[in-house]
Amino acid sequence: MAGSTTSNIVNVHATTHLPIKLTSANFPIWKKQVESTLIGLDLLGYVTGSTAAPAKYSDAARTVLNPANTNWFRQDQIILSAILGSLSDVLQLVISSATSAHDAWTRLSTNCAAASRSRVVSLKAKLAKNPKANRSIESYMRDMRAMADDLALAQSPVAEEDLVVHIFTQLGAEYNPIVAALRVRTDPVSFGELHDVLTDYERLLKDN
Repeated sequence: MAGSTTSNIVNVHATTHLPIKLTSANFPIWKKQVESTLIGLDLLGYVTGSTAAPAKYSDAARTVLNPANTNWFRQDQIILSAILGSLSDVLQLVISSATSAHDAWTRLSTNCAAASRSRVVSLKAKLAKNPKANRSIESYMRDMRAMADDLALAQSPVAEEDLVVHIFTQLGAEYNPIVAALRVRTDPVSFGELHDVLTDYERLLKDN
C-alpha cells in the first residue's frame, strides 16, 4: 500500500486534495470527498483503521526502531494534518487532541453524523410545512429549491416530482384553479415549468 513502505510517503494537502471544508451542514459530501481522495491515493486504510501500524521495534529486545513504523507514522500524520486543514474552525476543536488519522475520522463521524441526520429531518419537516403565505412566487420557490438543494448536499435528495407536490400543496387557496389544472396533466410538471406557470398566474392575479 502507498505510504506503508519505508521509502514512499504520499503528500496530502488540504487545499489541493480536500478543498471542501467540513462545516456543521455538509458532513456527507465532505466525507465522500475524503474517501474518494484517499481511495485514489491508496491511503483509505489509514482513516478506516485497516492499515494498522507496524510493530514499533524490529528486534526482540525492543531497542531498534522499525523503519516501517516510522514511515507509517509519518504518513498517518500527513493525512491527519490534511483532515485538520479541511475543517472549519469550530470542528477543528473536535480533533485537536486526536493522535491518528483513524482517531480523527472516528471522532468526526461520531460528532457530525448525528448532526447531519438531525439536519435532514429538520429540512424535510420544513419542506413539508412551508406555506407560501405572503411571499412572491419567486421568493417562495427559491426557498423551496434551497431546502431541496440542502437535502441533496446532505445526500438525502428530494425527487423533483416530490418537490413539485410540496409546492402545490402549500400555495394557498388563490392558486387552487391553476393547481387543479396542473394536477390532471398526464405528464409530470418540472420545477422550471412550474416556476414559469405560477409566475404567469401570479401576474394574472395582480392584474385582476
